[in-house]
Amino acid sequence: MNTTLIQYPAKIWYKLANYCLKSYQGLTQEPRVFLMRKLARFEIVRDWVAMLFNRSTKPREISRAKASVLGNLDVNAIAATIETDSCYQGLQLPQDVVQELLTFANSTVGYINRDLNRPWPCKGTEKVGVDLPENTRVCSYMSNIEKSSTVKKLEKDPGILAIAAKFLGAEAVHMGSEISWSFPVAGNVVQQREAAQVFHYDLDDYRFIKIFFYLTDVDMSSGPHAYIRGTHNGKKLKHQFMGTRCASINDEKILEYYGVQNVVDVCGKAGFGFVENPLCFHKGTEPTAKPRLMLQIEYAINDYGNIHEMLGY
Repeated sequence: MNTTLIQYPAKIWYKLANYCLKSYQGLTQEPRVFLMRKLARFEIVRDWVAMLFNRSTKPREISRAKASVLGNLDVNAIAATIETDSCYQGLQLPQDVVQELLTFANSTVGYINRDLNRPWPCKGTEKVGVDLPENTRVCSYMSNIEKSSTVKKLEKDPGILAIAAKFLGAEAVHMGSEISWSFPVAGNVVQQREAAQVFHYDLDDYRFIKIFFYLTDVDMSSGPHAYIRGTHNGKKLKHQFMGTRCASINDEKILEYYGVQNVVDVCGKAGFGFVENPLCFHKGTEPTAKPRLMLQIEYAINDYGNIHEMLGY
């Protein structure tokens, strides 16, 4: 008897049972998050929710009397660019702020591959990437980022909040922040997927936004962020149904449909910033020669608590 024919349906039943279990856990433990991640993948649903928020919520006014660390910003132009291109490039942190964040990163314990059981102290950027612990691809400061007063100031910066509120069409709810290293360590497809180094899109709310700042110089050898222009809308229906599982599709297949000519690699000096609608296909490319340190701050229209700790649904 062909054992393959027996094993194949068994695998299907196992996957189906696992899916049903996770769905049940999601519905009973975090129903709002579960339903959002099931529904927000569809553009028609997101548009409907955004319309409701625009009608019912007045965006918080950001006082012009309070100066932004980012200087003068054309918030309307930034939001318009994100709406068409998925991303706006051109923010810039002052060098003293970059240095404060580097000092924090070099004196604070991070966690290898975001594993709380693998703490690792960074002792200086010139040594980061040398003699790394085994299987280290990324190192995130996780909840230790709350110790940074500089990050807290940026989360409440008038300019950053103005961009977020304008794009969201509602009061910006802070979802979380992260500082993380990406290292020039080659990995297989599974490892790249775990490190968000394959094209994917996020589902953290019906409408949300992320602001990124490079804290080290980033060129094509140090793992620049990459996105596919305009893919926050007009996704293939199959990709809408798949949601975050699109990360399992080979990059070549994604590019075949959306066009390699629409891929944008974001490079810049330390302090360079950009704002992205994470519903577009994006990834952090795998560094090949130098490590990359990056800060990201996220805002949304709903408060789900720490959504990134709610795994499995």
